Amino acid sequence: MLSNPATVLITGGTSGIGLALTRQLYREGHTVIVAARDKAKLSRLLDEHKGIFGYQCDLASRQQVESLTDKLTESHPQLSVVINNAGIQYTPTFLDDDFSYDSIEQETTINFLAPVWLTSLLLPQLLTQQQAAVVNISSGLALAPKTNSAIYCASKAAIHSFSQSIRYQLEGTPVHSIEAIMPLVNTPMTHGRGSGKLTPEYAARKIIRGVKDMRPEIYIGKARLLPWLMRLSPSLVQRILKRY
Repeated sequence: MLSNPATVLITGGTSGIGLALTRQLYREGHTVIVAARDKAKLSRLLDEHKGIFGYQCDLASRQQVESLTDKLTESHPQLSVVINNAGIQYTPTFLDDDFSYDSIEQETTINFLAPVWLTSLLLPQLLTQQQAAVVNISSGLALAPKTNSAIYCASKAAIHSFSQSIRYQLEGTPVHSIEAIMPLVNTPMTHGRGSGKLTPEYAARKIIRGVKDMRPEIYIGKARLLPWLMRLSPSLVQRILKRY
């Protein structure tokens, strides 16, 4: 996987980890397709990197996701890797005055439903490839949530479970289900929070390496400790990530 030039879709490819993935895969000679909501950022990316394909798409809209997949199926029949990277996170708790009821649906849709929609709609095309992959960018918070960002944590837990279940369904097919479990990475989403954050470039390199090795679960940075700690002391992990 990715050992030869591939056609790769990256959602949220204009910022953070997605942008780092876009640039690194482009430099490696892959055909890169970026789906992003921000038209201005997408235009700048396409101006800077000739040969990248870009599609404006609000992943919170089922209709726009369906329109995107129609275009991809028609224009990019060699698409073999889908990287579900786009995500949003709101930090107010349900008890905070600035908590927004309206944000619940948007956060759940972008973080969970959109990757599931894309997987479902693009799977027939992926199944025609000699080798293909759906890569879901997840978080250590999928295994143990923190106090705030309850919807974000729940959506990543759902992605973790979905990635495992669809992996079982795809056994015996050319399509691999891969999950990249991230620690805290220095992106616009995490601005002003935490310390010791990984760079998006480092995270992207490790994700690409894991996809090339076809590892079903790619634990990045400190997240590599989670499987061991969860076996040793789940309560310790819960206490640590509660304050994350």
